[in-house]
Amino acid sequence: MKRLILLAVTVALSLVPESFVHGMLPETERPAEWSAPVSRRVRYEAEPAVRGDIIDITLYFRYADTKYLGVERSTIDLTREETVATLMISELVSGPDAQSERLSGLFPMGTRVISVKTDGPTAFVTLSSEFLGRPDGAPLDWEESDAWQTEAALRRRLAFQSIVLSLTEGGQCQRVQLYTAEDDDSVPQRIPLYLLNDEETDTTLRLAACGRDEALLITPSIVMDRVLKAWKEKDWASAYPFIHAGEPVSNLQSFEREMKDQPVSLLSYTVSNGTIAVDGQSATVVIDAEIQDAAGERAQIAREAVPVYRFQDNWMLEYESLLSLMIRD
Repeated sequence: MKRLILLAVTVALSLVPESFVHGMLPETERPAEWSAPVSRRVRYEAEPAVRGDIIDITLYFRYADTKYLGVERSTIDLTREETVATLMISELVSGPDAQSERLSGLFPMGTRVISVKTDGPTAFVTLSSEFLGRPDGAPLDWEESDAWQTEAALRRRLAFQSIVLSLTEGGQCQRVQLYTAEDDDSVPQRIPLYLLNDEETDTTLRLAACGRDEALLITPSIVMDRVLKAWKEKDWASAYPFIHAGEPVSNLQSFEREMKDQPVSLLSYTVSNGTIAVDGQSATVVIDAEIQDAAGERAQIAREAVPVYRFQDNWMLEYESLLSLMIRD
């Protein structure tokens, strides 16, 4: 399937939206909305795709190993007897295109899309139970590892939000309710909230329908904040996913080496919200900061405008722009 790489955004992860816990439903009760007639307000959900059509879609995947979602633009050929929404969820489950180097999939191997239905502005998505199973790359005893329990919950949370963001793109629907089922004939079940948030202790809470959470989308301001925070903490591995790499920093090791050769510390900083250019491909963020060199001399960075650009779908800071903040006249 051909993927067209245009450009889009991602950002900071909120732990779990409050709307996740609205309403309770017994685990064995079939949702009443499941038998409701499908609304035709949402065309791509309500009827099979017209044969021969090709449309653009926006999909969201994990950005590097961060707690953010990155964007990939794609096309789908509507020659199969499936709705656009079903095809979109299938693409999310399959993972990003190989050309999207910094994006990774979120759904465990074996996860299937059982159904996608709508009732008014709400989409109801049912995945197979493999969605709640062992994460890809996890050891067989992963359930005994606190680190893997946290990672599994994060991936599920991001996966759910990737569905919400993808299906609500363009306002085609307003919220998504996610279920799992053992097979095509089983009653869909709402997901225990603690499986998406390892800090949740109430096992009776269930995932509710959620709307679009743009706290996950990376903005130019977030990119700048993540890079500056990493600089302040000397955590260059955290900065690297947001840096447009090239010579002499074509990989993390060379980037870390170059940064360690810059004896400039960041003491404090503030970042503006930023302004996106009319063409949508660049932005300007204003920062104030205080830096200190190896000799202890301090300098102020006052109201400096820093450009941020889109590369491979997502906002990044150019390496040269970071260097210009460190090397002052």
